[in-house]
Amino acid sequence: MYIDNIHIDQLDSLNTTDVFNSKDWIANLQHEGLQLLGVFNKNKEIIGCFYFSKYKRGKVLSQISAPPFSPHCGLFVQDNTVNPAQKITFRKKVLALVSDYFNERKFDILSVPFPAEYTDMQEFIWSKFRVEPRYTYQLDLNDSEESLLANMSSERRKNIRKAEKDGIIATLVTNLDEAKILIAGTYKKQSISGKEAALDKIFNSFATAENSICFVSYDKEKTPVATVFCVMDKETCYYILGGYHATKKHEGAGALAMWSAIKLAKDNGVKTFDFEGSMMPAIEKYFRGFGGKIVPFFSIKKENLLGNTFLKLRSK
Repeated sequence: MYIDNIHIDQLDSLNTTDVFNSKDWIANLQHEGLQLLGVFNKNKEIIGCFYFSKYKRGKVLSQISAPPFSPHCGLFVQDNTVNPAQKITFRKKVLALVSDYFNERKFDILSVPFPAEYTDMQEFIWSKFRVEPRYTYQLDLNDSEESLLANMSSERRKNIRKAEKDGIIATLVTNLDEAKILIAGTYKKQSISGKEAALDKIFNSFATAENSICFVSYDKEKTPVATVFCVMDKETCYYILGGYHATKKHEGAGALAMWSAIKLAKDNGVKTFDFEGSMMPAIEKYFRGFGGKIVPFFSIKKENLLGNTFLKLRSK
């Protein structure tokens, strides 16, 4: 097997199933620093793909990471093995190949998350990468609506009831202008910059009724006060973006929008709702309140001396 750069049209020959390694999603990640790679077998046939962004950090350092709003590197490989031992061996060979590929790249900082299905990260550990766990929450949408609601924390159910009592209405929207304003405003408040172009592409080029769900919560004055934006494939609906009005806040508006998205995903036959996790305690607590099962996924990290010095200074 080997890895080589590919054109996006080469993805047509792969039977990808996850929205984050779909051609539609990757097409809207296109930017100067995006690297789209194919995994090829010994017959030079493409059997997989993954991607990452390489960009300047602090105008000097080079960093490799997942592209904006992508929760992982989109690694997908077609596996035709049947025997359990062969399956493990095949996957280890793939991850060893990816590990070697990253080790051959020039960078100051590397931080690349992998899809949750990749739990055996020994090849990266053996190659001197740091492997760090991250966590997300997932809801089983095969459960009844009553069970999903009952599994929430009392605080989260209270948030939803209060929003309904106060006349907050969560509305499914296809015109995403109001949602975009709420999300962009939230990012600006959190001093997160540099992702505006990617946000525009997701809303203007990627999002359709088939691959996305967006709810906006309105108050009695019909002011948009909170929004939830999700992307989905046939198996999973992923919460990836949310936003709030800068001044007209309501403690239950976001929860009501999220609950509405969960119910619609269930109605659409999707099996899992994924909150796409966070290592920030306040956000983790909020997601936890929806009653999902905690699921780990892993990131690989490595820095050279310059990158390590930069991160140490930044943490002080």
